[in-house]
Amino acid sequence: MVLTGLRVLVVEDEAMLSILLEDFLSDLGCEVVATASHLEDAVEKARNLAIDVAVLDINLGGQLSYPVAEALRSRAIPFLFATGYGTLGLPEELLGTLVLSKPFNQRQLATAIRSTQIGHA
Repeated sequence: MVLTGLRVLVVEDEAMLSILLEDFLSDLGCEVVATASHLEDAVEKARNLAIDVAVLDINLGGQLSYPVAEALRSRAIPFLFATGYGTLGLPEELLGTLVLSKPFNQRQLATAIRSTQIGHA
């Protein structure tokens, strides 16, 4: 699965990690449509932007990004969690979501995104 041209939403509250993610995605040929570091902004973007996939940090300044995941699910947009928390604490309805553990490299990110695209191409 080629990643070139995929429109991506990045939801990450740590600026340096957000920049690193944007660089990784850009190098993979993806278009980062938007980034969000706060829950309300992320939910708004998840509900309204034309995106193909999203990469979500679970903890956004003490708030959980699950409402963002639900907004994406309601639009049938695939997503993955990129987090240091692993699957601990995921609500039952999100247990099957792909979780990319921090720290990760560009190859691992590409593999994870490809995995989200299976069945969505």
